[in-house]
Amino acid sequence: MGPTVDAERWLWRSAVALFAVAVLVLPLALAVRFVATSGWWWERGFDQFDAEARTGLPRAEVDRGAAELRAYFGSDEEFVDVAVVNRAGEPEPLFSQREILHLRDVKRLLDRTYDAGSAALGFIVAFVAATIAWRRAAAARVLAAAAFAAGGAVIGVIGVLAIIVLSGFDGAFRQFHLLLFTNDLWQLTLRDRLIQLFPQDFFFESTMLIGVATVGTALALALAGWLARRRNGGLTAVVESADAAPLAEESRDGS
Repeated sequence: MGPTVDAERWLWRSAVALFAVAVLVLPLALAVRFVATSGWWWERGFDQFDAEARTGLPRAEVDRGAAELRAYFGSDEEFVDVAVVNRAGEPEPLFSQREILHLRDVKRLLDRTYDAGSAALGFIVAFVAATIAWRRAAAARVLAAAAFAAGGAVIGVIGVLAIIVLSGFDGAFRQFHLLLFTNDLWQLTLRDRLIQLFPQDFFFESTMLIGVATVGTALALALAGWLARRRNGGLTAVVESADAAPLAEESRDGS
């Protein structure tokens, strides 16, 4: 019986850990999709950081070029090809060749992020369905324990990341690029349109939005789990169940 109990506890801990990862990835991926595709969010940034003055382009051309860039992120095209009309009435490419190559890398990263979000959603659905099928009448209590544990873990992770970001966004932003890109194409200058359209402050605000959305989701999940478990044994039961929920529930069902 001992090995069986240990195996069950290990499987449960592993499943809850993966559930926590999925709870982290899903809202993060959804928030990234919003930041990358929301015309409202982009235009808000253009207004706040004066993209028209920074690029030297008419605002209508800024908005049109941005719309084409968002369409590119959702397309199957490998490279972006956007032309704008400058103040002299002459057509010109919006981005340099270096920027075009970097945007290809950005698009690939976005696609991987969206795929990770889809995988996270699939795991969450499978986790819930499997728990319901496995625990049946006790499934609600078991899922509440998992929700509390996963939500709390995600809040902790985002809290640590927030401290890192807020203590030095420049360094964190650089490390992000070094970690996720295999070349130096992301190293652009103020002469490049990508920097003119999306200054670092835009990315800081976008990072804050993504963090708040992820923490908000995790907080709601943890609170729901805590409230559900509180009605069935108090906070101590929540913490204990997060470690070995199936075993605790089986003992309760058998009593």
